This record gives sequence, C-alpha cells and structure tokens, in this order.
Amino acid sequence: MQVIVATKAGFCSGVRRAINQLLNHVALHGAGSTLGSLVHNEAVLEYLEKHQITCVASPEEAAGSFLAISTHGVTPEILRGIQKLGQIESIDLTCPRVLRLQKLVSELSKKGFHLIIFGDRSHPEVKGLIGWTEGKVDVVSSPDDLEKITLEQPAALIAQTTGDPALYEQTKRRFKQKAPGGEVHHTLCLETRLRQEEVIKMSKRVDALVVVGSKTSANTKALLECCRQLKPSCRATSARELDRSFLRKYKVFGVTAGASTPPWTIKEVVERMEAEILDSNNEEEFDFAGEIKAAQIGEQVVGKVARVAEGEVFLDIGSKTEAILPSEEVYLAEGKGLADLFSPEDEVEVTVLDVNEEDGKIVVSHRRLAREKRLNELEDTMESGLIVEGRVKQIVPAGIVLDLGSGIEGFMPGSQVDTKYIANFQQFKGQQLLCKILEYDREKRKLILSRKKVLEEEGTAKKGDILGTLQVGSTVTGFVKRLTDFGAFIDLGGIDGLVHVSELSWDRVAHPREVLQIGEEIEVKVLEIDPEKERISLSIRKTKPDPRVAVFNEFKVGQVVKGRVTRLVDFGAFIELKPGIEGLAHISQLAEYHVKHPAEILKVGEVVEVKILEVKSKLNRISLSLKDALGVGYTAADASSKDTDNGNVTIGDLFGDLFNREVIPAVDHASANDDLPAVEEGSAPLTTGEKKEEEGARG
Repeated sequence: MQVIVATKAGFCSGVRRAINQLLNHVALHGAGSTLGSLVHNEAVLEYLEKHQITCVASPEEAAGSFLAISTHGVTPEILRGIQKLGQIESIDLTCPRVLRLQKLVSELSKKGFHLIIFGDRSHPEVKGLIGWTEGKVDVVSSPDDLEKITLEQPAALIAQTTGDPALYEQTKRRFKQKAPGGEVHHTLCLETRLRQEEVIKMSKRVDALVVVGSKTSANTKALLECCRQLKPSCRATSARELDRSFLRKYKVFGVTAGASTPPWTIKEVVERMEAEILDSNNEEEFDFAGEIKAAQIGEQVVGKVARVAEGEVFLDIGSKTEAILPSEEVYLAEGKGLADLFSPEDEVEVTVLDVNEEDGKIVVSHRRLAREKRLNELEDTMESGLIVEGRVKQIVPAGIVLDLGSGIEGFMPGSQVDTKYIANFQQFKGQQLLCKILEYDREKRKLILSRKKVLEEEGTAKKGDILGTLQVGSTVTGFVKRLTDFGAFIDLGGIDGLVHVSELSWDRVAHPREVLQIGEEIEVKVLEIDPEKERISLSIRKTKPDPRVAVFNEFKVGQVVKGRVTRLVDFGAFIELKPGIEGLAHISQLAEYHVKHPAEILKVGEVVEVKILEVKSKLNRISLSLKDALGVGYTAADASSKDTDNGNVTIGDLFGDLFNREVIPAVDHASANDDLPAVEEGSAPLTTGEKKEEEGARG
C-alpha cells in the first residue's frame, strides 16, 4: 500500500487565522467563548475546550473575557446584541470571504434585487446572509429548486462560500435561462475549488481516495462528492473511523481533507493507514470468503454483469442481492441499446444510488463515473496534443456540436471545421469527425474543438512525405487544381506544383485553359524542388519528345519551301514552315533593295516561297531568304557574314545570346525554373499583378 497526501489538505487560511487569534487572546486575557461552533469539526472543538475556549449558543451565555464570532459570520441583529453586552469583549472571526459576501448581499438587497442564495438553509453562513438582506430572498440547494421559485426582476444569484462548485455551475445555467438579465456572482471560496482541482489530478495516480473531515462540514461534503465521481472513496472523521476492509481492497491511496480539518487529524489518519500496511505485510492473506458487505449510498463499486434485460442491467456487486443498473443511468449513443454496451461477465464500475434494505433493492449508476472518467481522458488528450473523435450531434448557426461520449459535448466553431470556407455544415450531420481540443475549462464545462487543426497537420505531414520522395527528373501523376494566366497548379496529392505556361506544350499556348481543364489527371515531369519554400516546378511538355526535332531534320540548306508569314518585326519576318516550326528571314534577305520595314513588302498570313540558308537543329534555329528564293545566289557561308557586309543589324546583335536561352519561335520557350516568366515575341507581357501572383505561388 502507498499513501499520497494532498498538499492543500486541511485548514484553509481563514480557519488557521481564526484559531491563532483565539489562542493568542487566551494567552493574553484568559478563557473565553465562541458563539456557535468556530468551524464544523469535532476535533477542533475538543482542542479549543482544552485551551479554555467553550462554545455557547447565544451571547447571553458568554463566559470568560471575550466572545468570538465564528468564521461563518452572524446577522446584523446578533452583532447588535453582542455590542449591548458591554461587559465582555467581542472578537469578530468571520472569514474575510464571508464578510465580503455579507457586504455584497446587503448592497444588492438595497438595490431591490430578488436574491437567490445557493447553499444549505440550515448552515450558519446562509442564516447569517439572510439576515443581511432587506428584501425578497430565496435559498436553493439544486437547479431543480429554481423551478419552484417565481423570479422577480431584477434578480441575482450568489453562493454559500463552501458550496459544491459543480452543482453551482448547473444552478447558474438554469438561473440564466430563467432570468436572462439576472446577475450571477462567483462567491465560492477559492480554497474549495483548489482542493477539488488537486484531487482531480491526484485521482489519476491512485486507486482510491480517503477524505478526512467531519460529516457536518459543508466543504468536506462537497470534496467527498467530487472524490466519489473520480475513484472509490470513503470519509473518515478520525483514524478510528477508517474502514479496514476498504483499505485492504486497494494498493495506492490518495488522502485529502476539508478546509476545517486540523493537521493533527490528517496525520493520525495517515499514520494509521501506514500502520495498516505493516500489519497486512505481517499477516496471512485476509480471507473475505463468505463475508457479505452491505452497499452504501455514494459508494463506488465494481460489479460483474449477470444479465442484460430490456431497460436494465443486473450486476453482482458482492451484496445479498443483485444491483440494478437502469438504462437512464447509462450514456447510450444514438441507436444503441444496453446489449451493445454490456455483456455477461463484463466488469463495470458503478456508483450506488439507492439501497432499500426492506425489499433488498440496490440501484446503481454508470453514467456518473463514466462522465468523470471521460472528462479525465479528454483533459489528458488535450495536454498530450492527441486527436479525439466525436459524432456530429447538432448543426448550429455558429458551428457544430459534437458528442464526445458519456454525455459530454464539445463545440466546433465554423472557422475550425475545415481549412477552406464551407457555407453549409449540414453535410457533416451524423458523421464521426477527428479533431483536436483547442480549449478545455472543466469548471465551466467548456470544450472547444478544431477539425481544421487536424487537417492542417495532416497536410503538413503529406507535404513532407511528398517532398521527401520526389526527385528532379522523375515523372509523376497529378490533378489540375487551378489555372492562371502564367501557368497551371497541379495537385500532387497534398502539395501543389506549378507548370509555367511555357512548359505546357511544345506548341505556343496563350493561356493554360487552351490545353487543360480543372480536375484533369495529367503526367508531369519534375524540373525543380525547393523544400524550404515548398515550391515545385513542373513540366508537361517535357514528358513527351520534342516533335520539332524530327521536323528540323527534314529541312536542308539550299532547299526552297513555302511558308506563312506569322509575325513582322523591325529586323525581319518570322515564317511558319510547318505547324510549330518557324524560321527567320532577316530584313536584309527580303529584297535586293534596301527595305526599311518588312511591312513594306509582306503582310501577316501571306504565303511566300523562301530558301533555307542555315539549319541549326540543336538551337532550333532556321535562317531563311526571300530574295534568294527568287533566283538570287546565296551560300550558307554568307549567312554568317552578310549582316556585317551590308551594315544592317542582325537578330544576334539585337538579342545577344537570347537564342541560346530558347525564347524566340522555333526555340524552346522560357523554362518555369527562370526567376520570372519569359516574354515571347508577339505575346503580351505579364502585368505587374500577374508577376506578383506567380512569384507568390512559387513561394
């Protein structure tokens, strides 16, 4: 057996302060009294009596040098009664949090608010709060109590400082429904919440929990109820009340205590538990054979499914009779029944709801423990960054509500449903979605989910895989995703690559839509990969042989052929000899006389005869002569020197090594690997916006 003690167990700061003040006053002025119990703990009252501090029921019974007001506070009427005594000193030990609450109640009452106090009407703190009101006030202990009250406007809800946080949250939601404009005040003691938060975390490391504290303590009761929803739990007022049979069932225990429990009581309980470890090690194995333990309301037990009937499950929990688990105490998914969840011999952890010894009926619940366990699982899921699965339960204007199991719902905002905009979420109704938890507030029961984050992470992983497997020069299959003026974006299965317009075809293409359609499956060749920028340059034309190579071999120097004038420029005329194959007739080769511009003697679309002066298939370049085709002699050797002799500028003079970069007709178009798309002769240059779009698309 191992014992783990909570760090926040025992006296809160308010109780510790009150006891220290009392002991100091006794040391200076002698014995005194407290009006009512200082705190709800028998051990503390015994301790105070040993130090000459007695408990009295009314101011008139006060004895000794002083009368102390308990930490729970009192009504203004009682305060005035104490002041009238005169002969005895009064000490106000009201908890600072209770004092602030009394002031708040008084202010709200004076403003005409209908006050609703969540708490125990018989508790001294609540009795005192009622005394500070001047108007209408009601006390509720559960959300259902609100249904019995007609709320008047304005209305305000407050809570007893030691109330149950979980139950108060439910009450607040019901109050807001009944009084939309009402005020809700968070007046629960922080110490109570911190103790419950610590025990929730501790429950993940232990098999069972022991709560040390008095049965009359409200905060201890709330702490015990929290523990019972987490793990098998028991309460011990003192070490003498420890249940030995309970301790024998488990190996690792967590120990916590209410805010009014003294440290010496906690120490005694822990020492007794540690002594039990030694005793159990020295004894023979304890035999519980034949012993039948009576079930206790609130106890958590493990039962074995005996049989499954319509509407209920029968469990063997070691009692005289089988326990009944009704269907309303089980979280069942839509369209599922008890038989889908339970089978004979299954072990099920349940909470005892009711025990009727007369007819031997025991009723248990599975949903209460299941909910807390599921909440713990979701908390662990968020902390570890794992994925959770939920079924779409409802479509609302702002997003999607998902059922995460065990009655727990999460909300997915519309912006977190997908990586792209979706106008209507009805398509997801009833589906199982994978998502991540963005925000989880257990106290407020707030769960914010994101499917978008899962898709983004999957996309990033896919991109990494694709970038790691692609190789320059390889041919892959993709789908046309988007067409722009400067090229086509191809989906390669999670990452996009760009086919520049110059890499679409060996023929001239003005716009990608001339040769491609959205969604079309195509083969592309990988030209360049930039992993850092996630940029991939592709080519469609390089997946096929260049059709012009064979055509170029058909042309011989000196051959006279017919061609169609396609373009006229200052330095000559481009003439198409075959589809996709153009040659250049320099302006000096158009006529025997001086021609200022080709338009003087030619027009676009005109069919003319030309003589081939030079063929350079590697450069995809053909030099032509219009005048030689008419009978004027001209040799191939002259083609390289003619321009110098006649003084006219040549295309080489104008563009230098541009031919080597294959940018004019009969020359390869600019590659998509170039920093900027090449502007071909006769085509419109890219606008600034188009250049920016292409550059952005490339990373």
